[in-house]
Amino acid sequence: MEVSMRSFSLMVATLILAVFVSTAVCASTTYVIKKGDNPQTIGKKFKINPREIISANGLKADSLKPGKRITIPNKRETIRKSQSVKGKKVTESKNRKITRGSVKSASHREDASFHTVKKGETLSAIARKYSVSVSDLKEFNNLRSKKLRPGQKIAIKRVGPKTYTVRKADNINRIAKRFDVDVDELREINGLDTDLLKTGQKLLLESEPVTDDTRNYEAILSQAHVERELEKTSESGELSELGLQDRLILFAKKMLDIPYRFGGNSLFGIDCSAYVKKVYSLIGVNLPRSAREQFREGKAVDGDELSIGDLVFFKTYASFPSHVGIYLGNNLFIHASSRSRKVTIDSLETPYYLKRFIGAKRFIDLKTEKEEQPDEG
Repeated sequence: MEVSMRSFSLMVATLILAVFVSTAVCASTTYVIKKGDNPQTIGKKFKINPREIISANGLKADSLKPGKRITIPNKRETIRKSQSVKGKKVTESKNRKITRGSVKSASHREDASFHTVKKGETLSAIARKYSVSVSDLKEFNNLRSKKLRPGQKIAIKRVGPKTYTVRKADNINRIAKRFDVDVDELREINGLDTDLLKTGQKLLLESEPVTDDTRNYEAILSQAHVERELEKTSESGELSELGLQDRLILFAKKMLDIPYRFGGNSLFGIDCSAYVKKVYSLIGVNLPRSAREQFREGKAVDGDELSIGDLVFFKTYASFPSHVGIYLGNNLFIHASSRSRKVTIDSLETPYYLKRFIGAKRFIDLKTEKEEQPDEG
């Protein structure tokens, strides 16, 4: 009897332990943010996607502060949810296929964004059917006339950013005028190196949209990275030993890989002149906002007399100074590049930039700075 009771007690204890372990494994973990943490480093530590951490805690770019408690989602639960979503999508996909098979006569229901033209249908009739204007239908489909052919697919609403397919005899100015888009912005959005267009080439007529989730995710990572790097630099005492030139370049490089965005002036996305303005502000020099205005100020410098920290200017998509970067020495410069879609380093000897280089300006008084530096020894 005693042995039986002992066995029973052991079994109960084992069950309790199993439940406890199972609960512990399935439960989410609480984590206190430490100095220098960001979603990527935390995700790596717990072997979980950083996006799950951001989503689970509703994190924003300014909420990654040391001492803040966040929840680390359980990996199994994350996988289960992911599989559930995938399963739901597969089911929905199968349902859509069944629906399409059973409602072949109503082809516009297959995809609410398109209509398949039937024999005898006109653009006006389709416009009335979907309560859109004929001019909108022509714009969505790049149509020059109202003529349609049976079986032709017509977009009945705009999907994603507006695009235009270049036709024979088109040019950049004509397209910009037709769609009421600034020609300089059209060049910048499409990263055009030249005004020469090819028939069939697709052009964006507006910037690609960035979702709130993507913007928030990129901003958190960018801001956390930059702030962490700048903080580490400040704490090391490194700054006090550096001159303005070296300090400027240090800050400039800490912002490498921040996403490029036309017209952007934050860590969500930044353009060339906003990037230069931000870096210079970190050493106490206030610059105008645009490359055009920046080119009007400072001391003009010849191309063969460039010094580290000078601003280098280019004519890219416009007839005036439209791009700017910071000279690093050895014919290299750092800039927010629309071509690379991020802050990056390029060579002035690259044919594209060599051809478009128009001059440089100096905003740091090198003579004064040398006089302020303590003598060695």
